[in-house]
Amino acid sequence: MVFSVQQIKYEFLAYIKEFGGEFNDYYVGVSSDPKIALFEHHGVNKEEDPWLYKQALTFPAVQTVQNYFVQRLGTDGLLINNGDEDTDCVYIYKKSSKTKP
Repeated sequence: MVFSVQQIKYEFLAYIKEFGGEFNDYYVGVSSDPKIALFEHHGVNKEEDPWLYKQALTFPAVQTVQNYFVQRLGTDGLLINNGDEDTDCVYIYKKSSKTKP
């Protein structure tokens, strides 16, 4: 299912509220394959760590979401400036001692 920028922002904010902590306790990233990014690159534990991803319509849409969380709210995340049409997913996870970062 494809979500709008506003829907993703709302869901991510609700997610942060549900699991608690400060914005800088979370990482927001962009990927064409969020499961590989979450579980292989960042070391998120699928069963134990809080995580979520959403698909948007375009790369600029996920870039807008990521910029909002990283630059405005202060979450962790590596800003991505270039992406193709397949780079349409944005993900969030709560950082822990086991995740990278």
